[in-house]
Formats: sequence, C-alpha cells, structure tokens
Amino acid sequence: MFKLLTPLIILLVVTASLLILEERKTFDVSTLVQIDPLPHTETLIQQKKYVEAEEYLNYFIAYDYVKKNPKSSELLAQIQATRNSLEYKKDKVLQGIMQGRSDDDIGRASAIASDFLVIGDIRDLIIQGMHYNNNEEVDELILALSSLGLLATLSTVYSLGATAPLKGTISVLKYGKRMKKIPLWLQTKLFKQIERAKETKSLKEIQTLIEPIQQLKQKVGLNQTLHLLSKSRNLNELKSFNKFATRFGTKSQVLLKSTNNTALKQMQKMPNVSTKNFLYASTYGEQGLKGIEKLGVNKFMKRVGVSSNLAKTTYKGNLDSLFNALLRHIPNSLLYFISFFGLFYFIRKFLKFSTTIRSIIT
Repeated sequence: MFKLLTPLIILLVVTASLLILEERKTFDVSTLVQIDPLPHTETLIQQKKYVEAEEYLNYFIAYDYVKKNPKSSELLAQIQATRNSLEYKKDKVLQGIMQGRSDDDIGRASAIASDFLVIGDIRDLIIQGMHYNNNEEVDELILALSSLGLLATLSTVYSLGATAPLKGTISVLKYGKRMKKIPLWLQTKLFKQIERAKETKSLKEIQTLIEPIQQLKQKVGLNQTLHLLSKSRNLNELKSFNKFATRFGTKSQVLLKSTNNTALKQMQKMPNVSTKNFLYASTYGEQGLKGIEKLGVNKFMKRVGVSSNLAKTTYKGNLDSLFNALLRHIPNSLLYFISFFGLFYFIRKFLKFSTTIRSIIT
C-alpha cells in the first residue's frame, strides 16, 4: 500500500516545492519582519523627543503584536505623564516664545503665536540686525520672511483680516526655517516671490506659492506639515503630499518614516488598496508595501496570516495555513533539492517502466 502511495506523496511534495519557488519569484514573504517600535521609542525618550516618541508608538500600538506587549503601554504612559506635567509645559511655552521654536505642540503654538503678532517679525529683524553688526551669519530667509510678515500684517489690517491665513503661513515658514525643514527649492522660490511682493506691494503671487502649505497644515498640523515639506523636491511633489495627507492624516509622517519614504509612490501605484490594509502592510516596512503590490491584497494578507478585511486575526484554511508555514520557513536550497530529487525519481520510474514494457513486447 505504502509503495503505491509513494509516487503520489512525492508528486505532491514536489508540486508544493515548485509552487513555493514560483511564488517566491514574485515576492518572498519569508523576508517580511514586522517592525518592533519599542527600541526606537526608547531612543526618542532618551533624547527627550516626547512628541515624536508618542506619534511613533501610537502608530504601531493599534496592532495586536505591539498592543499585547505590556512594555508598550508602560512607555506610552511614561511619555504622556511627562508631556502633561506643568513643569514640562511651562518650559516648552517659554522655549517657543524665547527661541521661536520647540519640539512640542504647546511650544510650537507659542512660537507661531509670537511670530503671528508683529512683535515676532520685529524681534527677528532686530536679531538678524545684531548678527549683521557683529559680523555673524545672517539668516537671509528669516530676514526676508520677517519683512514679508510686516507687509502681510499691514495687508491683514487693510483687508479686515482677509490675508490672515497668509500671515499665519509666513509664521509657519519662519518656524520651519529655524527647524531646518524648508527645502532648498522652496527657499529659492520664496526669495524670488518675496522680492516681487515688495516691489509690487501685492501678496497675490506669494499666496499662490504657499497655498499648498496652508492646506497641508489644516490636514495634519504643524509638525507633520514641516516633515512632509522637508521631504518634497518641487511644488508638484508638495501637492502630491497634500493628497497623501488627505488619505493618511496624522499617520503620514510615521508612515513615510517606517517605509523609507516609499509610501507616496506605492500609494500612487495602488490607489485601490484600502487605507487599513495599506497601513497594516506598512508595519512590515518598505518590504511590506512591496509585498502587497506584488502579491495583491488578498494573497498578501493570507500570507501574513490575516484576512483581507482584517476582521479576523488568522486565516483558518488548513491548506493555506500549511502552505504559508512552508512558504515562510522552508529554505530555497531544500526546495531545489526536493524538486531535483523528484525529477530524478520520476525519470528513474519512467526508465524502469519503459524497460518493463519493452521486455513484455519482445
């Protein structure tokens, strides 16, 4: 009985090996490893970058593999306790007012508020003037934006507040320059448009340039706006980031970071993949997005052990579960050995069968 079943068993094993090798040519799921956010979160805490740490950990804690680790909740509680303390808030507000920059929302708000008022522009003009008198480096963009800010303030008063959003965005740009988040292409355009605005006493052209930044800030807030802005290489790409931010909201920054900035291109390649599935694939980093593109949503989700709609935590098909396990753990060398062994086995069987037939005929 066993002798009769042996060819069938070998055929099934060889077939499975060939199927696995064929799928791995498309995409090898054995290379996928979900990102462990805890080490990087701890590093950010040590660096006292509490906002970035909270955003990063919150991105991943939505998924069970992180949520089930009690250390993740402990770290999140530690971050929130620090950020909610009065001492911390006081320090960040003062930092925003005095230095014009901060790494926390409350400090950024105070920095932007001081810049929004005319006193912020005058303060920066005085500071840059002192740098000039002391033969120190002058930040020409801050100087130009402060001049533009004064013009925008006058325009806001004259227009009864109609240009207030422009004034707010100028403050954002000044803040972004202090944080080194303004890309070179935008700095070049800003210098040209600011000179044009001062010559014509009109803010229309500069308003067209920075309108995408206004829209971006409304969607994802200041911190993520500056991060996305720093990654842009031209105006068209900045407009693409607006679409990206519309879809992924406040998750945009960590999504880009965790996928090595490939998420924007992958979103354009896969417009029909749901946001939930796209974000889940990103927990495997750049490779996860490549995998879902190559295999398709349903097959990718099966291969990582999740149903395509994420309603279940495991795929319950026994055969699929077995195939997934083989796909993830069997090395290619073993698969090739099985395939060649099967090939030689059936060649030997065929030759033996041919010899038997010839002996019967003769």
